[in-house]
Amino acid sequence: MSIEAFSQYFGDLQDPRQSAKISYPLFDVLFLTVCATIAGAEGWEDIEDFGEAHFQWFQQKGLFTSGLPVHDTIA
Repeated sequence: MSIEAFSQYFGDLQDPRQSAKISYPLFDVLFLTVCATIAGAEGWEDIEDFGEAHFQWFQQKGLFTSGLPVHDTIA
């Protein structure tokens, strides 16, 4: 999936979370979730597992600079 194409459709979403409690950018978490779901993930733990398996690829794209969130955070 192209980050540029994803950004075109999801880049303008407003983040409803309290800014003081944000550890991971909404864009990063959404991109991970969509990629994992397309790959067959069926729950938050599957999404976390997908992220761990492809963590280097995400970092090469400039995502998750502070590490990967756990499944509770993704949810």
